[in-house]
Amino acid sequence: MRIRWCVIGAGGIADRRTIPAILEDKDNQLVAVMDTVAETAERVGKKYGAKYFTSEEEMLKSVECDAVYIATPVFKHYEQAMLALSYDRHVFVEKPVCLTAKDGAKLVKAFKDAGKQLEIGYMMKYHNLHLKAKDIIKQDGIGKVNDVRAQFSCWYPDIPGAWRQNKSLGGGGAVMDLAVHAIELIEDVLEDEITDVKSFYSTRTFSYEVEDGAVMIFRTKGGVLGHIDVNFNVPDNASVSKFELYGDKGYIVCEGTLAQEEKGKLMHLYSPQGDYVAAQNRTTNEPIVYQGAQSNLYLKQINNFCKKLRSGKTDYAYTDRAVHVQELVERIYNDDKR
Repeated sequence: MRIRWCVIGAGGIADRRTIPAILEDKDNQLVAVMDTVAETAERVGKKYGAKYFTSEEEMLKSVECDAVYIATPVFKHYEQAMLALSYDRHVFVEKPVCLTAKDGAKLVKAFKDAGKQLEIGYMMKYHNLHLKAKDIIKQDGIGKVNDVRAQFSCWYPDIPGAWRQNKSLGGGGAVMDLAVHAIELIEDVLEDEITDVKSFYSTRTFSYEVEDGAVMIFRTKGGVLGHIDVNFNVPDNASVSKFELYGDKGYIVCEGTLAQEEKGKLMHLYSPQGDYVAAQNRTTNEPIVYQGAQSNLYLKQINNFCKKLRSGKTDYAYTDRAVHVQELVERIYNDDKR
């Protein structure tokens, strides 16, 4: 089945990552792109040999397509996805799903009622090392998971006109942009849902209105305790980007895997302990080390979406989780009112 694609929001991540991923599959076709910046629409359209527009409705009226990829500021997600649905299209939208969980839930319901697939761009769960972590846990490789930690940052200084630094356009800062990835990944790897969350956030380094740092603690339905910290104010080279899972028989530590590329490493140590050792004379055992496969995470998520379309069967598990992530984000923001 050949899948014809339109793109809303042709610059940025669309041009840099997702359009090339779409075109990796010879059974995909890019028929049109749209961007409100005419120069961007023309440049990207000509680059990939597609028609180009500055109006999403004009594009959807003018060309036949099967799926629409949306990579615009978050405040546009709801109306643009609903517009695409009104033209009977499947939709893949970048994270987070919407500015609010309420809008996200309405959007998902609309797609379910119409029998059209809606997917949200959380690509980190497709990383080979995160899949490895999930498998190790299933194989009792670290025993019962008791503690999880995630540290994720991106240096993001004041930039004139940056929509992520405008609360009305992006919904928030480091939490809305980075923590959502960590939350979604944790729930996927654990196959468990975060139910309780407490938080603090602040803007310490930069002058924009959204937060440039946040710390969250959480508990899952299954009783796992955890910690997430996200920052826009830590230099990229000073951030290891860690995802750690500790159980009663060992640990999994991923370094450099919370990123747009399938890089980094995973260290796994299986080291069950019997009796209590009062002297606490610890010996260091060497973990097994696995490397990132360096495949294309964006291709993996697009392939998964296309597989659903070609099967003719809808699956909203990931989409429902994306709405749950937004519910948690709202609780985080309400928890520490500034």
